[in-house]
Amino acid sequence: MSITVYTKSGFCGMCKATERALASAGIEYTEQLLEDVDQAQVEEWKTTLGMNAPIVITDTTAGAWSGFRPDKIDELASSAAA
Repeated sequence: MSITVYTKSGFCGMCKATERALASAGIEYTEQLLEDVDQAQVEEWKTTLGMNAPIVITDTTAGAWSGFRPDKIDELASSAAA
C-alpha cells in the first residue's frame, strides 16, 4: 500500500489530524510539502479533489482525497487488515 500525504508548510490543522489518524491506525505514509509539487499538478488536484489540505494519494480502493477524512482513513485501515 502506497500513501502520500501532501501537506502545507507551517501549521495545518487538517494535515496534522490526518497524519495523527494514519499513525494511530498503524498506516505508513510518506509526507511531502505541497510547495514542492509542480504547480500544474496542484491545480489539477484542486479541480478534481477539492481545495483543502492535505491532499492524500493512495494506490488503494480508498483513492485520493483532500482534507481530513476519517472515513477514508478507516477504509485504508480496513483494507490493510484484510
